Amino acid sequence: MTEPISTTCPYCGVGCGIRATVAKGAVEISGDPSHPANFGRLCSKGSALGETTDLEGRLLYPEIAGQRVGWDRALDLVADRFGELIAAHGPDSVAFYVSGQLLTEDYYVANKLMKGFIGSGNIDTNSRLCMSSSVAGHKRAFGSDTVPNAYADFEQASLIILTGSNAAWCHPVLYQRIVAARAENGTRVVVIDPRRTQSCDIADLHLPLRSGTDAHLFNGLLAWLHAEGCMDAAFVDNHTEGLTDALAQADADIPAIARACGLRA
Repeated sequence: MTEPISTTCPYCGVGCGIRATVAKGAVEISGDPSHPANFGRLCSKGSALGETTDLEGRLLYPEIAGQRVGWDRALDLVADRFGELIAAHGPDSVAFYVSGQLLTEDYYVANKLMKGFIGSGNIDTNSRLCMSSSVAGHKRAFGSDTVPNAYADFEQASLIILTGSNAAWCHPVLYQRIVAARAENGTRVVVIDPRRTQSCDIADLHLPLRSGTDAHLFNGLLAWLHAEGCMDAAFVDNHTEGLTDALAQADADIPAIARACGLRA
């Protein structure tokens, strides 16, 4: 058995710290108790991370119809099939859907192959579905594509709002921190989601708004907070811009907003 290697779980964005130990030809995974993201906690995917490194079930060479073949034959088959489709229907008849967990260099090669060689823009990744919209929103709202808070805020917050997030399933380690904060500190939890998810189990308030009405809700909340004098004027003055224009576009008619969102006023 080797000494544990401290590293980071490669799956979701929580970035849990793990310790990997090689023993008897297998990799054993445990949570890192000293890591500030998870303090030793792991979800089911993180706990099973070592199983993905086993040789059993791993594809070690090309196969066609379940039979092992050489690389030349496998690549020729892919090239021939792509060539047939492109010749018959044009370059837009093929597409790549790429993993969201590749390296930057891998994305470059895949994009170069599809856009520069094949001549089509039909390439997409899990990243666009998962995080690209968030990145665009963060840059417009905060000036940076990073989330402007820290996990330690969970233990210090008096109110946590989950909007469009089923943290219980998608980020269970962070969800457990929210559960603990609620139990120990009396933290209130609001879930804004058209669905009733497992995260609603700990919610003090669930707002099942109509799909696509998020902007109505948040504009209404902005106008209401301003009208009721609930905004931190010093923070707004020092750290934001454009509030006057935003308020001019927002609607403080709470009953109308509730109707638009499918909620009770």
